[in-house]
Amino acid sequence: MGITSSFCCTDRSGTRRKSQPLSSCYVDFHKPAEATQQGGAQARLFRLLPVAGNNSKGRRPLGSGGPEWLGKDVTSSFNEVDFYNEILHMRRLLQQDPPLQPVLPKLGQQVKEEDLSQTGPWGIVDFMVSYHGLARSCTCSWVADGRECVLCRLPGRQRVADLLVFRSPFEGLARPRMLHLELGPRSLALQARHENQISTGILARQEGIFVDGFLSPPESISSEGPTLDLRGWSWGDNTQRRAKRLPLQRMQLSQALSSLLDLRAAIAEERFWPSEDSFVPARPGARGADAFLHNFLCAAEYSELALLAFVCELSRLLRACEEVPVPQKWVQSSLALLVEAGVAPPRRGPIQPETWVTSRVKIQILGWSKSSLSLPGSTTQDERQDNELPWQIYQHHVGRVLWESARLYFHSFCAEEWVKFTVQLCEVSKGGSSLLGTAELSSFGACESRTLKLHKGDTPLTNSMGRPTQVVVTLKFLPLPEPSNFTGLWQAQVERAEHVEVGADSLCVMLTATSRQHSMSHRTREVPNAAEVSWNEEFEFPIIPVGKEAASGQRLLEALGQPTKSITQEALTESMGLKGGLARHLPPLVFEEGKKEDPRAASAGQVAFIAELRSGWYEPRCGLLDNNY
Repeated sequence: MGITSSFCCTDRSGTRRKSQPLSSCYVDFHKPAEATQQGGAQARLFRLLPVAGNNSKGRRPLGSGGPEWLGKDVTSSFNEVDFYNEILHMRRLLQQDPPLQPVLPKLGQQVKEEDLSQTGPWGIVDFMVSYHGLARSCTCSWVADGRECVLCRLPGRQRVADLLVFRSPFEGLARPRMLHLELGPRSLALQARHENQISTGILARQEGIFVDGFLSPPESISSEGPTLDLRGWSWGDNTQRRAKRLPLQRMQLSQALSSLLDLRAAIAEERFWPSEDSFVPARPGARGADAFLHNFLCAAEYSELALLAFVCELSRLLRACEEVPVPQKWVQSSLALLVEAGVAPPRRGPIQPETWVTSRVKIQILGWSKSSLSLPGSTTQDERQDNELPWQIYQHHVGRVLWESARLYFHSFCAEEWVKFTVQLCEVSKGGSSLLGTAELSSFGACESRTLKLHKGDTPLTNSMGRPTQVVVTLKFLPLPEPSNFTGLWQAQVERAEHVEVGADSLCVMLTATSRQHSMSHRTREVPNAAEVSWNEEFEFPIIPVGKEAASGQRLLEALGQPTKSITQEALTESMGLKGGLARHLPPLVFEEGKKEDPRAASAGQVAFIAELRSGWYEPRCGLLDNNY
C-alpha cells in the first residue's frame, strides 16, 4: 500500500492550508488495520502490523523485536500533515532516520537544502515522534461510539482511510507509563510582548503546564477509564477521559512528576522472588525479599535512576531548543514522558542498571495541529519578531519541567538521614482535597509500629463519638546490597486509620519525610470514606552514605550537562550544603501548611537556575557551584 508519492489536493481543514505533496510510507502493512482508540474529539489511531519480508505467512506477533507502528487517521488530523511532512523531509536531508526513501523533489513549501546549510544542527527533531509518511487507502477496522466488538470486523464496519504512519513511542516497553503534559503558549501569550526574562516567566506560569493524560498511573491516581489497547495511545472512552482529566489538570507539576516516578508496581511480581530460584544463593535464614534485593533494584533505586535519565533528556531537549536557529510558534503542543512500569531493573548481570534504566526512559514532543515550522530561508523579520515571545514561553515551559525534576531529585535522593515523618489524613471530594489532621513522628527505632493520634492545629481530632482519630504506621530500616547509590532506606507502611468521622467521598494519606534541608513525600490511593479504613501501602525513603553528598551532587550535575571533571569534592560538598549553590537554586518542594509558592519568586529562581545552567553548557565552568575554579 502507498508505494508511490502523490499529491493531496483536498482541503479538509478550516484554515485553508495550501496543498502540499505528501510523502508515502515505504512499509507494507497487513489489512485490516486494528483500531486502538475511538474517535470523537480525538484522532482515530490504528495498530499497523508490517508484512514480514516478501512472504505472506501471516502477521508478525507483537514483541518479536521489530518496530511497532501506529496509524493516525488523516481526516481528523489534517492540520498536522504539513508540519510532519516538513519534518520528514528535513530528516531525510539530514539522514537522521534510516532506512529512508530517496529525497523527494522539492516542491511548494518543502524544506530546501540551502535552508539546511544555514541552520546548523536541528537536534530537536530527534525528540519528535518519528513520522514515516502516508499509507494510502488502508482498510481499517473502525470503532463506533467507543465500543470494540465483533461487529467492528464485519465488512460494514471496515472503511478505507489514509493514515499517517508513526513509530510507536511505546516501542520496547513492556508496560509503558506516560505522563502527557500540555505546554507552550496560548491566547494570552500570543498577544503579549516580551519585556524581560522574569516577566516572561510569570506569563509562562500564568499560561500553565497542564497534565493532559496519564497512562498506566500509580494507584494514587485514578485511571482515565477502560482502554481498548494499552499499547496504542489509547485512553478509552472519550467522555470518561474528559471527565477524569479534570483532577489531573488540577495537579501541580511536582506532584505529577512524583507520581510518574512511583514505580512500586514495576517490581510487584519480582518482589516475592523465591530464594531457592535466585541465581545467587540467599543467606541462611534470609527471606525472599532479601534474595530479591540481591538481584533487582528496589522501587526507590529505580525511581532515582529514572529521574536522573529524565533530567538528562530534558537538559538535552532544552539545549536543542536553544540551538534552533529561528524562533518557532509551537502553540499548545505536548510533551510526553515515558518510563517502563512493568519490569524490575536487574542489579547484577551483563547490563549495568544505569544502562538498563536509561534505555527505558523516553521523552517525545508531539501535537502540532496549531503549530508551524519556521525556517531561516523562508521566515521574514516580522515573523521572527512575532514568534519571539511564543518561543520564549515554550522554552520556559521545558525549563520548568527540568527545574522541577532537578528539585525533585535534590530533595528526594540526596538526604543522609530523615529526622521526622509527618502523616496527613486528607479527605477527597469532587472539588478537591482538604486536610483533616496531622501527626508527627520524630523518634523511631529500626523496626516498630506506631499508632499516631491526629491533630488539627493544636486541637486533637475526634469523631462524633469523641474517640480520637488515629493512623497506624509501621517503620522499618532496610540496608541495601552493593552496588547501590544508597546505604539503605526506611520502609514506611501506612496500615489503617481508625475512628474517622464519615464525611467526604474518599480518604488518602500523605506521608512526608524531612531532614534539615531535604523532604520527600508519598501519597496513598484513595479509599471510600468509612469509620475504619485500610490501605496497607508501603513506601520507601532512601538515604545516601554519610559523607557522600558530593557523589550525589556530581550525578545530578552530570545529568544536567555540567562540566564536572575539574570540580573538587570540597566544592561539591559546599554546594550541597544548606547555603550552597544547588540548595539556593533548588528550593524545597514541600511547604508549610497554608503557604503557597510565590509565582514571581519561583519564576526568578527558575530563570536564575537556567541562566547558570547555560553557563555550564557553553563555558568551562559550572555556574551552579559557589567556587569559581
